[in-house]
Amino acid sequence: MSTSQKPHGFLELFSGQDPIVDIVALHGLDGHREHSWTADDGTMWLKDLLPDDIPKARILTYGYDADTRSFSRTSTQTIFHHAEAFAEDLSRLRRATDPKRPIIFLAHSLGGIILKKALVLCHGDDFEITGNLRDILVSTFAILFFGTPHSGANGVQLAEWMGRVLSVCMSTNDRILKALNRDSPELENIQRLYLPASKRIKTIFFYEEYPTPIVTGMTELIVPRPLAIVQGDSKARVVVLHADHCQMVKYTKKNDVNYKKVIDYLSGLVNEAPVAIEQNWIRENAHRGIENGEITPSSRPTLPKAGIPVSRSYVHRQDIYDFITEKLLPSTPSEHQPRCILHGLGGGGKTQAASFWIGNHKDKFNRVIVVDASTKQQIEADLETVIRSIGSQYNKATWADTVTYLSNEKGWLLFLDNADDPDLSLDEYLPNSKHGVVLITTRNRECIVYAPDSHIQVGKMSESEAVHLLHKVANITPPSNDVSLAITRELGMWALAITQAGAYIFKTRRLDSYLDMFQKHRNKLMREALRLGRNYQGSTYAAFDLSFGLLPRNAQDLMKICAFLHYSLIPRALFERSAASGFRTYTEFASFPPPTSDERDISALEEIFGSEWDDLTFQTLIESISRGSLMDTLIDDNGECFYNIHPLVQTYILDLLEREDWKRHASLAGQLLLGAIRPLLEDKNNSWHRQLSPHVDNLRMEIKLSHASHTLAFLMVYESIGNWNGSQVLMEYCWSEFKSTLGARHPDTITTMYNLAWILLSCGRLEEAERMQREVLALQNEILGQHHPNTIAAMHDLASTLKSRGQLEEAERMQREVLALWNEILGQHHPHTIASMHSLASTLKSRGQLEEAEIMQREVLALRNEILGQRHPDTITSMHDLASTLKSRGQLEEAERMQREVLALRNEILGQRHPDTITSMHNLALTLEFQGQLEEAERMQREVLALRNEILGRRHPDTITSMGNLAWTLLSH
Repeated sequence: MSTSQKPHGFLELFSGQDPIVDIVALHGLDGHREHSWTADDGTMWLKDLLPDDIPKARILTYGYDADTRSFSRTSTQTIFHHAEAFAEDLSRLRRATDPKRPIIFLAHSLGGIILKKALVLCHGDDFEITGNLRDILVSTFAILFFGTPHSGANGVQLAEWMGRVLSVCMSTNDRILKALNRDSPELENIQRLYLPASKRIKTIFFYEEYPTPIVTGMTELIVPRPLAIVQGDSKARVVVLHADHCQMVKYTKKNDVNYKKVIDYLSGLVNEAPVAIEQNWIRENAHRGIENGEITPSSRPTLPKAGIPVSRSYVHRQDIYDFITEKLLPSTPSEHQPRCILHGLGGGGKTQAASFWIGNHKDKFNRVIVVDASTKQQIEADLETVIRSIGSQYNKATWADTVTYLSNEKGWLLFLDNADDPDLSLDEYLPNSKHGVVLITTRNRECIVYAPDSHIQVGKMSESEAVHLLHKVANITPPSNDVSLAITRELGMWALAITQAGAYIFKTRRLDSYLDMFQKHRNKLMREALRLGRNYQGSTYAAFDLSFGLLPRNAQDLMKICAFLHYSLIPRALFERSAASGFRTYTEFASFPPPTSDERDISALEEIFGSEWDDLTFQTLIESISRGSLMDTLIDDNGECFYNIHPLVQTYILDLLEREDWKRHASLAGQLLLGAIRPLLEDKNNSWHRQLSPHVDNLRMEIKLSHASHTLAFLMVYESIGNWNGSQVLMEYCWSEFKSTLGARHPDTITTMYNLAWILLSCGRLEEAERMQREVLALQNEILGQHHPNTIAAMHDLASTLKSRGQLEEAERMQREVLALWNEILGQHHPHTIASMHSLASTLKSRGQLEEAEIMQREVLALRNEILGQRHPDTITSMHDLASTLKSRGQLEEAERMQREVLALRNEILGQRHPDTITSMHNLALTLEFQGQLEEAERMQREVLALRNEILGRRHPDTITSMGNLAWTLLSH
């Protein structure tokens, strides 16, 4: 339909029977004020169905020119112009009837963006203008968004392209289309300004389930769930409608499942609206009266703002309490104004901790001033209330007069609560006097600039505090704290989450089953609003919404990637090293290069972090996240930088993601790690792989097994740190993939089989390892011949396994043959020759030929010291084995000295949890026992047993050996 044929402005569809609410509908892009809401059979539900179900509502629909193409002409209006016109038209319409009647908006697609912009304009309107646009905002009770592209829409670029093609024969307009592109700066700006404007508005986000036909043969999910919601709207409900983008606002009958969903929410909102909007107007009239000087102390006394009540379930947090006392009530006079900043993620208990302290110390101040610092307008309104409550002489004083007054007064406490807005400066609201004190609570970490030496992060509770809070809210006293401790640990010791859990347990009286219920229905439980009086009215996830919703798009993507890593000690170097490699996977086998699908993930990572590493850009990204207390930065003793995220924030993000978005960011996390994984350098220092290991562990198995080239890279990390159980799973997958793709006799397949056998040996699965090694040796002999290095290496490893299985005679024979071959082919000083000599010496020791073993081990140690250096892992292993032989020969003092040196080196180079480090500790403990140092031996053996139990499992041979050794030591006491 051409522009000239489309009606614009308001159309009253139903006048209502003594209406108590206005329902106002706005259509979307290329829409029509009637046709957009009309089904194919001609049913227009706003006119034909809704009046029967909600007779006390006046129903209006609004039309505007949202055409992107027309045979006659298209509008040049922008989103701003449409929003301005809509607000003015609605204001005029309502002034003629009842300007204070509650409003519920129904906004489809682009209509929701225009509505948000209109409400932003209303929010910025002046208090002093009568009949102003603010009337609309004050009267707005709820908004039902239908497929509104809050973060942009899919298919926009195609629509722009079609517009350019059709412009040859039609009038086209792509100005609005450009604004609807994903990650559009205009949409981000509207969303940022809308959040403070919508604080008192109830919201429901309806999103489409099915793709919409857009051109012949093509369909598109125009506004999927992640784009159809506003992150940060703590009052929002999110509901799916079983329709495409166009049909989601068209219903033919009352039993239509989508109509039933909509009418269910709408009916409840209509019933709630009158009381809520009446309260809105009481507050608004008070503000306007103050602004216009109409309210005087005699007609309406101005009372100081009441303090924030402390919840009956509040649990005292001594460390925070003492810190506030130290900073606000210093024992000696301060040169500066005493200040204290409590900062941290939403729901941590900042406001309650501050209010509890104020309640206990209010008698130490002449005046306690409580200010809601969430917005500029609210700060100024609360400060004006302060000065006007003093007496009639301040009837027309402003917030600035309050600041001046306090600057000349003594003994006051100014409490600025919820100073979360990163764009709001508090400087002008802080009195310039050291005779009063300032206490601030904020999610914005940058607020510590107001007191750089007087801030504390309010984060996790202690275990005792968390359990006490759970029991207090649930009103229970269980005989044991075990279940409660498990619940609080699962909830990350987070105050609001524990309060929610306690409220649920109080209601159901089922403590034992809560953890299972939480793990199955986490998202629902964490979003369920509390009903504990006026305190803790929100939910944990709603508290997180506000901080997450304010992040720039790239920062949100970074957080989504981090949700798939371990929550603690995420190295900054991970991002830098991965970017330096172009986020590319290391290729170990030319026969198995990375898949072409890597390019898609690499391109996405480059969009987030840039195609070239830029320290400043990355730091800006991190600061935007830290500002909302969603991430903490840690610098270790070596000056390395790491990031920590609360585990509940991770689960919040995971629960936020739709399936496709979940898969995309899981894949991006894997690719980020792959770009940073490279082989160890010659010194074999595995410290970098140790940093990456917990993050590789945290990846879903389907990511680690997505392609053999990826699996081999992750395997590189596990092998270097001695995680043999994890290595086995990955190598078995690789061997299977190589066999099916390359064939069983391909050299690379045989190599993977060889490596798998070695891993099985390290896992203690000796029989399987021997069988596989014999098969590898037979294949190498047949294909390569007896003198090929790969054949000799296979014989060397088989001999090691035979030794481990107690087949010492065959092991010695084979090792002597290997040593002779390496000597002949490579020479005495080659690392392979030295390794063979080392293995043979170990077997000789096991056979009781200690003197020959010691001579050979000293020769190996000297060679490795000379060639590799003292700190090389192979040199340390030689020292370890020589010490063991010395112990067996009764040379205990030299053995102990050498073993302590080995343990110290392995602890430093490999880490405490590496199997080789644990073995060193085990052997040193035995030497100490032989020397009668039983107390130190027992302590060390207990540590070894605990580590092996945790890492290898209870049934591993090494764990069983440790248990036996500890038992023997205990008997020797």
